Formats: sequence, structure tokens, C-alpha cells
Amino acid sequence: MLLELRIRNFAIIEETSLDFGPGLNVLSGETGAGKTIILSALGLLLGERASPDMVRTGEKEAIVEALFELEGEAPIPELAERARDGKSRELLIRRVVAEGGRSRVSIDGEMATVQSLAKLGAALVQVYGQHEQQSLLRAESHREVLDRFGNLDAALVEYRSVFDRAVAARARLKDLQRRERERADLLELARFRVTELERAALVAGEDEELQRERTLLANAAKLAAAAGQSESALSGDDGAALDSVRAAETRLVEAAAIDPKLSEALEMIKTARTNLEEAARTLGAYASRIEADPARLEQIEIRLQELTRLKRKYGGSIDAVIETIERSRGEIAELEGIAESIAEVQAELNGVLAELLALAKKLSSARRRAAEELGRKMETELKTLGMRSVAFEARLGTVLAADSEFVQEGIAMGSVGLDTAELFMAPNLGQPAMPLARIVSGGELSRVMLALKRLEAQRRGVTTMIFDEVDAGIGGAVAQVVGRKLKQLARFHQILCVTHLAQIAAYAGRHFTVEKEERRGSTRSRVRLVENASERTEEIARMLGGEVSEKLRRAARELLDRAAE
Repeated sequence: MLLELRIRNFAIIEETSLDFGPGLNVLSGETGAGKTIILSALGLLLGERASPDMVRTGEKEAIVEALFELEGEAPIPELAERARDGKSRELLIRRVVAEGGRSRVSIDGEMATVQSLAKLGAALVQVYGQHEQQSLLRAESHREVLDRFGNLDAALVEYRSVFDRAVAARARLKDLQRRERERADLLELARFRVTELERAALVAGEDEELQRERTLLANAAKLAAAAGQSESALSGDDGAALDSVRAAETRLVEAAAIDPKLSEALEMIKTARTNLEEAARTLGAYASRIEADPARLEQIEIRLQELTRLKRKYGGSIDAVIETIERSRGEIAELEGIAESIAEVQAELNGVLAELLALAKKLSSARRRAAEELGRKMETELKTLGMRSVAFEARLGTVLAADSEFVQEGIAMGSVGLDTAELFMAPNLGQPAMPLARIVSGGELSRVMLALKRLEAQRRGVTTMIFDEVDAGIGGAVAQVVGRKLKQLARFHQILCVTHLAQIAAYAGRHFTVEKEERRGSTRSRVRLVENASERTEEIARMLGGEVSEKLRRAARELLDRAAE
């Protein structure tokens, strides 16, 4: 049950707090006052999408919080786990929407995702709005109505899982069959790749090594000259560096004998002389070894061009080209054994389709049972809503082969089974049952949806039901019937109802009015609890006729007295 809803800086609501009670809670007010905004704020806590325009103009963020009391058995595993852990039966949900539309979710102070919030919200609250009512006029939505009533969600998930496996197996089979048709061309192409690449005798890193060798050969003369000239500078004719170092060493040997302080410098010169001698020998060997080799350079250029062509053709690197060889060999093996692969996948598909058909038949049987029960219970519900001679039924049909994904044993199957469903009704005695979309009036449609939601909530164990303008298309005596039905529902469920009709509002156990006011250059909505009989009479009178008169007050008191009976 929803205990409290707090809203801050949401659209035109600056700040408000609503304390709901058990039974029937009604929100009334002039058109545009902000009743729907309150339900939009509550929708955020049920996992609906956030948007930037939800944040009140001039504010940084909007905040919506709700406190729920958990009743009876936990409707989803997460809440059952909570109960086992001995946690509080109260649940606090908070959602913050920033200026840019990004939002944060917390459940009892712990961060959560919008997806988990939506799952939790569906278990706590059932929302019924005008768009759902209109959806009843589309026959394609009737199968979903039947499945929800029959609690077939788990069966549908199981069926859909097998259906997806069948789709995947069929896709693999079609690909293999296509490849079989193109087998000769694909084999020729794969064998050509392998032959071409095996002939190339690729070695990982070969291109980098050849690049280095090419650089050396292209600059051989320059490198030989540099090495030879450097060797001459070190140990060549007069003036060579080594001659000067040796002379310095000879003089310091005599001097160090006189003053030992020169020994350290002498040792450094000896080391330098040794290093210079080694450098001269290395340079000499390098200069004698390196030489221009135009033939080898040409070979390298040809090889690099070949490697570049292969890299460009097969992936951009030597490693990618080598991987292409292995992949092509595997492709050849697969193509050569494609008949066996097709047989294996076909056998797999046949097995999955057999499993799918069994699940489809099981699902169809469950739908037939649900359809019979829905027809009986809807007639009972609708009779309590003033449709005393109504006949109601959910008729099942079969998916046409042209509209199906699979046909197994002559039975067509789609993504949700082998059934179609359509709701039929005869509102009056002696009339044949007709498709709902062709026969139902606005008032009858409202009552049909109210009855469906009552049954759905009863089956799912949802404690809180929200009706957004359930009075669309009705008035007078029908509105009183709907109001009375909502009051009856409120004995078993907490009801939140947004309404424009006094005939419905009169049945409220807790009545809120939503008002819009302009102050200091801005517009805001505020919510007020109608707490005493006098205020209640005034609000019901306003709903009856706008400008309140004594005559309307008398009519309002009469409505309230009748609702209290």
C-alpha cells in the first residue's frame, strides 16, 4: 500500500506531500490544475522514463519519494528475500531528476537501476489510464489481456526462449544452405587464398626485419665512409686521437711517480685509451664488412612490395595475413563437410521445433482455460457494474501460416504461440456477441476496463490500483455505478482515482483537491486534503456545477449521503 508521496520541484509543483490511506483515495480539481502531474511523478517511482521538462523552471533537480507498506506475500523474489532477512515491511523509493534529464534511483537508501525499479513498481502498483482503455479497441491487444489474466508470463518466457533458439537454428541452416549453393565458388576462393599465402611463406615480423635491412643497404656507402673516417681520426696518421692519448699517458706515468695525486687522472686516461682502441678496431671491422649490394637491395624491395600487397588485401598486418591462412583452411574443411553440417543443424532445428510445438500446445491449453474463466468472471463483474444481461467471451483463433514464423505438423506458430485472441461482448439480452471494438460504447468500455483491471489485480495480488480519469465517456447513473464499484474494490485494494465526476468522488474515503495558483510571477500546483464535511460538500458541489450555489450544495449532500449508505 502507498502510504505517502512527497514531490519537490516537479513541473509546476513546488513542494507537496500526500498521505494516502487504505480504501478509495480520490484526487479532483479543475482541468490543468496538476492532477496528471501528480500521477506522472508517481510514474517516475514505477520506472517510467525521466525527461528534463520534469524539473521545475529555475531549479536544479526534481525529487519524488514514496513510502510503501508491504502487505501479505511478497509479490517478487527481491521482496521475499527482504522479508526473510527480517527487514522492515516499509519500503522507501526515491528518484532524483537533474536538469539534463538524467536520474538517480534509490530503494531504501541503496542505489538501484530504473529497470529494477520498473520491476518493483509493477509488483506494487497497477496503473490504468485512458490509453489502456483505448487499447481495448485494438483486437491485437486482446491476447495480452488474456495472458495477463491467466498469469501466463512465465509460460510465455519459456516459449519465447525456445522460439529464439529456433530462429537462431533456422538462421544457421539458411546460411549453410546458401553456402552449399555457393560451395564451388567459395571453395575455389578459399583454396586460392591458402595457395597464395602458403606460397608467400610468411614469417611473423619479417616485414619489420626487411625494412631495417633495406635501410642499411640503401645507406651502405654513407655508413662505410663514416666508419672509415672515424677509424682514421682515432688511429690513423699524424694527429690521430690515440697518439695524443698515448703521449699524455706516458707523461703522466712519470709525473704520477712524483705526485700520487695524478694517479686518478692517469687511470682515467688509460681507460679512455683502451676504449678508443676498441672503438677503432670495431669501426675498422664495420667499414671492411659493409658494402653496397644492389642485387640484395632489389630482392628486398620486391619482397616488401609483395608483403605490402598481401597486408593490404588480407587485414593490414603480417599477423592478420597469417590468421587469414588458418581461417581459410578452416573454411575449406567446413565447406568440404557442409552436407554433414547441414544435416546436424537440420536435426537440431527439428528437435527445437518439436519442443516449441509442445510448449505452444501447452500454452494454448492454458489460454483456453483462462478464456473460459475470463468470460465467466467478466460477466459477473460487469453485472455488478450495471450491465445485468451482458454476455462476455474471449475467443481464440489460430495464427495464419502467412503470419507465422514456423509451421510444424501443419500447425502455424508465431512469437507468442499458435493462438490469436479477441474479446467479444453482447451488452443486452438477445444480442449476438460481437467484437468489442464494434459494439462497445464509451461508458461500456470504461466498465469493461474497470472489470478487467479488478480481475487482473485480484490474480496478481497487487494491493494498490491507480485509475487516471476512469470516468471518460460516462456520467449520471453509470458514473454512480462506477463509483460504487470502486468503493467495493477499495475493500480489497487501495485505490487512487483521478476524476472529474462528483458521482465518483462522493464515494472517496480520502479526498484530495489539486489547485493551481499564480504567485510572484510563477505558476504552481498545490494539493489539499479535504478534511471535514463542509469542505467535502463544497468540493462535490463545485464538481457538479462549477460555481457553487445552495442548490448544488443540497445535491452534493444528497450524493454524499447516498455514497455513505
